[in-house]
Amino acid sequence: MALWALMMLFIVYLPRIAKTLVPPTTIAIRQEKMKEIKEFERHVTLHSNTKKHRKTYRVPPARFNPNRYSLEEWMYLGLSRKQASAVLKFCRFPLKSKDDLRKIFIIPKELYELIKDSTYYEVVPKYPPHEKPKFPEKQVAIVRISMDEIDSTKLVSLPGIGPFYAKMVMKHEQALGGFHSKEQLLEVYKMNEEIYTILCKHLDFSQPKIRKISINRASKEELAKHPYLDWAQANSIVKMRKQLGGYRSLEELLDSHLINPETFDKILPYVSL
Repeated sequence: MALWALMMLFIVYLPRIAKTLVPPTTIAIRQEKMKEIKEFERHVTLHSNTKKHRKTYRVPPARFNPNRYSLEEWMYLGLSRKQASAVLKFCRFPLKSKDDLRKIFIIPKELYELIKDSTYYEVVPKYPPHEKPKFPEKQVAIVRISMDEIDSTKLVSLPGIGPFYAKMVMKHEQALGGFHSKEQLLEVYKMNEEIYTILCKHLDFSQPKIRKISINRASKEELAKHPYLDWAQANSIVKMRKQLGGYRSLEELLDSHLINPETFDKILPYVSL
């Protein structure tokens, strides 16, 4: 009986005895290995933070005059509201060239490189409006081309207009669906003051020939091809059309948060029900 009791006590205390006699195994990590682990963790953290704060900038949907861009349009390109507000203050002077745009330190270099070739600027007269030039003008018959008859052949016939500019003007005319004002010529690729002056002298905008897009029938792909609309705006127009069961007035486009009044005014001559 006593032997049985001793055996029971031995079984009960066996784990404690074993724990005392056999110390727990410790995992020894070399100092060099710890340095490698810490360096890896630092690299992962740094990479994560860099990726998190990397800013994404957009290419403008069409050529634009920075002096006329709105707060929302600058923000669409990737600026914060605060940055866009500051840029608007610089544009009040106004900007006269890409060099002026580059000097706005608030605009990141990455964004400037994306937009610099898509900008144009108003042609500033070289003398005050109330003064006349002091040199006599030659009385020469001016050839006038109506906008409803414009084509590359007629443009090349104008003095100072070569095949390149004729092609660029007609390319933008086709993309727009026709010019309705001379200011739109400034949107043409590589347009400069000299060519702009020649074209304004010879083109007649009194009878524009505008080809309109039906917002009740056009696909988002067709709408997005227009220089004054981007993909997101075109997609918004089509989605709203489905929700409304069709547009009943052009003003309903303003219900889209992507179509601001400035964009609406630009596309109005080119859309129909």
